[in-house]
Amino acid sequence: MFFISKQPMKHLPKFRKQFKIDPKADLREVAVAVEAIYEAHEISTNFLGAIDPPNCSEGFRIHSLVNLLGRIFEHSQAMLVAIATGSPASAEALARIVIEGSINVMYLAVRGDTGTLINFFESWLTEHDLKLTKWKEKIQGEDYADKVSLMIEERRGVVIGLENYLRHMEVNCSIDKTTKEAEWPKSLFKRFEALHRETDYYESYHRLSGASHITGEDTLTWLFSLKFSDVQQHQMAVEAWAYSIMMTRIASRFFVEAAASCVIAYGRRENEDLQNSRQSLGEAVVTIAKKAGVPVDAQR
Repeated sequence: MFFISKQPMKHLPKFRKQFKIDPKADLREVAVAVEAIYEAHEISTNFLGAIDPPNCSEGFRIHSLVNLLGRIFEHSQAMLVAIATGSPASAEALARIVIEGSINVMYLAVRGDTGTLINFFESWLTEHDLKLTKWKEKIQGEDYADKVSLMIEERRGVVIGLENYLRHMEVNCSIDKTTKEAEWPKSLFKRFEALHRETDYYESYHRLSGASHITGEDTLTWLFSLKFSDVQQHQMAVEAWAYSIMMTRIASRFFVEAAASCVIAYGRRENEDLQNSRQSLGEAVVTIAKKAGVPVDAQR
């Protein structure tokens, strides 16, 4: 189940200390992923942070990508803490967030431009304002309508402030959001598709829906296993644990690829370090695949 990378473990002590993990805790199951995500985050933020933007538009885009990467990095850390502390279901739910966020960043960096970023932000603002309107309509006639309506309008004020800021950036930075390149696909699957990663949607992202949405899958599997012997139930538990570890390694690879997409988009040509991290994660996935119930030859 363990995979020991050939790369030096320079970030693992930091991870252990940062999240107050027992000094005696065995972190071999997360070691490769920890090293990979910390290295990718450090490389990408240092590189992007050193760029002197040629204009307001590019400065807006670089700052946005750095922030998005930082947020996904935090979820990646939490995902690995969950594995390190024995919470595989939580790790899988976080892995789904990491994959979705990474795909979004990859799309913004590889397929999009600053206009795409404007449309990305607008998609949230529009949806959030719509939900506030529907909420306000839903409570009409209730005793608490006036009080809650006031809260809704306060929140709408925040949304309007963000909309005004976005309009200010769009106008002052001369950002064109109407071009074909600036399109932000509403469907996550369409973003996977645009990156030619439809198979990843089904193999990685969709497979994590059970833990994320508390579907009936895990409970149904547990109920089905009650007729098995103790030995068989133990074997199923071992496989499920290995599966969770494998999926966190796959999610970590998505984050490394997102970081790589950002630096490549801004001209970083020598990316052997990031490629090594990605390769180590790939090898770690293959190492655990059989124990996770996945044929090794099915892993790319």
